[in-house]
Amino acid sequence: MDKVLEITSNDHIIMINKLCKRILGHPEILGRIIKGFIKEAEDVFLEEIIDDDILK
Repeated sequence: MDKVLEITSNDHIIMINKLCKRILGHPEILGRIIKGFIKEAEDVFLEEIIDDDILK
């Protein structure tokens, strides 16, 4: 029974990791995070951050 719970738990962790990567891989979401947390990007337009080659 413990092994089943461990496998199920690992599967959930893998699924959560994959979903987080998909969310953070979306340019608009990542651009907003960059704009909100990186001081040098505060005054940069979101479109400029998204269009930057770093996010592609």
